[in-house]
Amino acid sequence: MLGLSLCATSHALEKRVITLGMLEKLNTTEEVFSQEWQKSFAPNNELLEVRVKFYPNLNALQMALNAGEIRHIVLPEPSAEYLMNQNPEYESVLVLHSHGMGLAFGFRSDNTDLRDKFSQAVRDMRSDWTLSALEGMYIATPGRSEPRPVEFAKFDGAGTIRAAVTGDLPPVDFMAADGTPAGFSTAVLAEIGKRLGVNIEMMNVDSGARSSALASGRADVVFWYEVVKGAESQPDIPEGVIVSETYYDWEKFIHLRKKLSSGSSWGWNIFDGGFLDFYFHN
Repeated sequence: MLGLSLCATSHALEKRVITLGMLEKLNTTEEVFSQEWQKSFAPNNELLEVRVKFYPNLNALQMALNAGEIRHIVLPEPSAEYLMNQNPEYESVLVLHSHGMGLAFGFRSDNTDLRDKFSQAVRDMRSDWTLSALEGMYIATPGRSEPRPVEFAKFDGAGTIRAAVTGDLPPVDFMAADGTPAGFSTAVLAEIGKRLGVNIEMMNVDSGARSSALASGRADVVFWYEVVKGAESQPDIPEGVIVSETYYDWEKFIHLRKKLSSGSSWGWNIFDGGFLDFYFHN
């Protein structure tokens, strides 16, 4: 029933459960995160319960939506816009304003030197507008055109840094159709490699396998961990992982769902009441 559970009673005040799909957070459980999400974002309505299910990659998330395991996909604004531009069967349902979210590079806790070098490169790229220019090239119009190709500088005799990217947050972390890392993620890493005078070797991992790629030594750096700015608890940053300064920030999450069978949005009117019906209308 599209992630919907109803109480046995049939009266109008029945409690409803809405199941949301998100990319896996690596320092919490579905149960704990569901409670925190409900407190932070859900309306103050005792008849609505929010449950979050985690998925290891974007493809699994979309398959769950198509199969009816979840009601909505929740993604950062640019990734949601990318999916809508690439998939006309998706539509936005909600825009939720966060209080400062960012993406940062992740490193093993014993690799503070590399973390500090990446953080300095990020600061320099922000101050000289390089990050702003790359956002303009790769993120401003998500999903409407193929990203510009990126070439990595080669440094003979220099060391190599193995960087893991997921492709699970396009267009920020983007993977081309043939599985080649591309777009903003690749451009940022190429620029950091040039500034540090090192070679960058790219590898692909699911977002759910980011920390294992670091812990195993397969990767020296992971392109993103999600950072909740100003929060003591970080749902996506497990013990043993340290992060750089954020290189991309956003302020909105967007809920996506599949369009109705008619192919157009239901004409829900806030002034007509029936608030919960908006989420559960088929």
